[in-house]
Amino acid sequence: MKRTLRHSFGIREVKLLWALVLLQACAVPVPPTGGPPDTTPPMLVASEPVSGSVNVVTDRLVFVFSEPIDRSSFQSAFSITPELEGPIDIRGSSRRVEVWLPEKLRDATTYRITLDISLRDQRRVSLAAPVTLAFSTGSELDRARLSGRMVYAADGAAASGVDVLAFASADSADMTEGPLYRTQTGTDGRFVIDYLANRSFFVVGLRDANGNRRMDEGEWVAVPPKERIQADTTDYEITTPWVLYRPDRRSPTVERVRAVAENDIEIRLSEPLALFLDESMPDGHVLTLADSTGTRRQDLAEVWFKEDRPRTLYALADELTPGRWSLSGSLALSDSSGNPIQDFRLEFDVPEGLPTPEPVDFLRWTPDSLYAEGEGAARTVWPMEQPGLRLTRPAMGLDFSFADTSGTVLPWSSIQRDATGYVWMAVSEDPYAVMMRLPGQDSTFSLQLKTASMRQLGALGITLKQGAQPSPTIKAHLYHMDGRGQRLATTVAEGDLILFRELPGGLRGRIVVFDDQDGDDTWSPGSLIPYVPAEAIHWYTFDERVRPRWDTIASDSLSFVATELFVPNRSAKPGE
Repeated sequence: MKRTLRHSFGIREVKLLWALVLLQACAVPVPPTGGPPDTTPPMLVASEPVSGSVNVVTDRLVFVFSEPIDRSSFQSAFSITPELEGPIDIRGSSRRVEVWLPEKLRDATTYRITLDISLRDQRRVSLAAPVTLAFSTGSELDRARLSGRMVYAADGAAASGVDVLAFASADSADMTEGPLYRTQTGTDGRFVIDYLANRSFFVVGLRDANGNRRMDEGEWVAVPPKERIQADTTDYEITTPWVLYRPDRRSPTVERVRAVAENDIEIRLSEPLALFLDESMPDGHVLTLADSTGTRRQDLAEVWFKEDRPRTLYALADELTPGRWSLSGSLALSDSSGNPIQDFRLEFDVPEGLPTPEPVDFLRWTPDSLYAEGEGAARTVWPMEQPGLRLTRPAMGLDFSFADTSGTVLPWSSIQRDATGYVWMAVSEDPYAVMMRLPGQDSTFSLQLKTASMRQLGALGITLKQGAQPSPTIKAHLYHMDGRGQRLATTVAEGDLILFRELPGGLRGRIVVFDDQDGDDTWSPGSLIPYVPAEAIHWYTFDERVRPRWDTIASDSLSFVATELFVPNRSAKPGE
């Protein structure tokens, strides 16, 4: 007789087995440890309905992915247009997600679904570009499209993850109602909106920080290069970029005033200001300090800053006695958008036992582009520069002297450009030394300087493709390649050439060229309401350094021809 072996589980073994089963069923899916990091974005491998379907009747959408995805990211990444009334119901997890719709779909309508680049897998790897699919509840599917790209205003770099919203007209630019269509830019800043009705749209860029698909205060926007942009079935690309910028209509305010030393008042601002040690601080401040009775008043003229504290200014006062005081008036400063600081009046208490002010000290020579060709060599002053120095706080009675290499004293003239900054006029074409002694101190600070010769200077330039009539409004700003915010030089177009002369040999620069239509010497980003297009702008970085005694002209050229707004990829002419 054949015998069958059986194993009888005891109670203890059964409990252990069930514990293992439950533990496996309830385990939270986490990426396995070890091995190379996963950098492959998730992929949509199937959908219901299939993209391109017509005569669709359904109350749910199904998405199947190549790997488990993060469900919370799906909810923020998903959008459907036309928008539906009521919240959607998202079910499922891992690789399969179902979206149950809150209402019946409209008849004879093309629905467009976007999964934007915020969608990520469980290893937090996001989509590289938005996924778009569409279906129609009628017998035909809208197949028009439009495309473009978004760039940042500062340097023309690609702006990824920006919402692209298509409205019926510029009258919708206030975004109080949702857009007709939506997509996002990819990592290269480009976008494509497919499955559109064959009509024109007002297309806006928006870095939608809170995800409400509305333009809120402080969010980055991009004005379209043309008010009416036609979507059609031809393969045309809009080559003029949407330029992303942050609208700033708020004037800085003074948030706080306090006494920090026996003679020093600290003024705290609501936002940072672009202040550089190499540049002079504007004057014209009107500040009045008064005690609580109003009988003791003084006007404060000395205002200074520290570059490492861009939201803080300091004002020099006579001795501050304990009690209640007020500071009122105006500061002749603006933020980077040109909004002036609002007039203010704030009260503050002066406590007992304030410390004595820090002693004045030498901070550094300016500008910091002054450099020596070797150890102990004189620093070179270029034509675009004015040598000077910066102190840590205001001082009276600085002792300057200038001498040539033989020790002969040279005539000179200095200018106090602000409370802590000084500059002087060139005193000699030959090498010379400047010496400075602070009042009441024995320490002497000295610097060897020489004026750059023409042999050390060169030029950078780039040609313009402007057509037959060069525009006198084309201007350019030159900046350091190292990313510092200071502008080195400004020039205007000379016919079809932008040229910066008398530049230091070895300099690497980047230029911003723009069509200054409003004549304010800065690039203007345009306006959504009323619609005003942004001024044409180009960015160019020189690969070559300035060559002494040489005009370095870029091999590329820049175009400001308005008719090149649309550049065809095929011979067909787009409809307007």
